[in-house]
This record gives sequence, structure tokens and C-alpha cells, in this order.
Amino acid sequence: MIMSTNTRNLILQRCFEAIQSAGFETLRTDKEIIRLKITKGAFYHYFPNKLELGYAVIDEMMMPHYENKWAPIANIQKGIGNAILQILENEKNQATENSVKRGDVLSNLMTEMSHTDALFREKLESVHEMQVKLLQKAILTGRANGELKNNTDARSLSLQIIGQLIGCYSIAKVRASKDVFT
Repeated sequence: MIMSTNTRNLILQRCFEAIQSAGFETLRTDKEIIRLKITKGAFYHYFPNKLELGYAVIDEMMMPHYENKWAPIANIQKGIGNAILQILENEKNQATENSVKRGDVLSNLMTEMSHTDALFREKLESVHEMQVKLLQKAILTGRANGELKNNTDARSLSLQIIGQLIGCYSIAKVRASKDVFT
């Protein structure tokens, strides 16, 4: 039986992986408890219900996951376009048949859960908005240093880049093809 200070983190990691694979609504906490070899009491000590688990997965797993994806542009001063392109290339290079078939976890959860729980939707929106703001900041820096045209709408371009990436995942997911994604 796993019982340590890391139990909560193990629960979050395992449930994040399960959500990535099959979504939140199909997540079976009883099965995860068995897989983790913990007691129901240990699980419910940390998460009184499935929604609380979902909120924690978004805050503690998804937010850092997406922050790490865009971290290379967080404080960039030069080479904005190339840095954004490199992030997209990394996404393409890290794609596997399995990850493409699953799709983008944030996009999947936005579709699956935004209509069922307001707090869930707000938390998902905060992950999305964090990405947009990181991109927006980099684009504004690119405008200020002359790398991008001064009339470039930083927010619109940020939304477009994120939307295109989500769209690539969605199209590749429906076609079950890594080649379509890349």
C-alpha cells in the first residue's frame, strides 16, 4: 500500500493520465484507487469528491503542463517568431500516434466539462487564458523591438496560434493520424 507524503501527488498524476486517455466523465476513482493500491479513505482524505479531484488536476497538473509548454517565450526579448515556431515544432516532434488519437487534454476537457460545472469551466478557461497571455506578452515584445509589425493585434494572434494548435489536434484526432497532425 502506498502511504507517504507523495500519495496526493501520485493520485493527481495517475488521474491526470487517466483523464488524458479517456476524459473526466469516464474517470473511475474506484479503479484508480485499486491501481494505486491505496485505501478509499486515503483517496477521500485528499479529494472529498470527483469534482474536487478534477479541480486539483486542472490547477496542479494541467496549469503547470501548459505553462511548461510555453515557458521558452515567457521572458524572451529577441527572436520571438523563431521561439514560437520552436514551441510548435517541439509539439510536433513530441506527438505520438497515441497522443494524437487522444487529442489535446485541455481542448477535450473544455468540450466535455464546460457545460456541466461553472467552476470547472472557469478553471479550464484560466489555463487557456494563461497560454494566450504568455503568447500575447511575447508578441507585444516582438512589436516593441521591431520584429513584428506595430499594428499586429497581439491578443488576436495569440488566440489564433492556440486555436490552430487545438485545431490540428482535433483534425488529427478525428482522422486518427499523427501524419495529419505533423
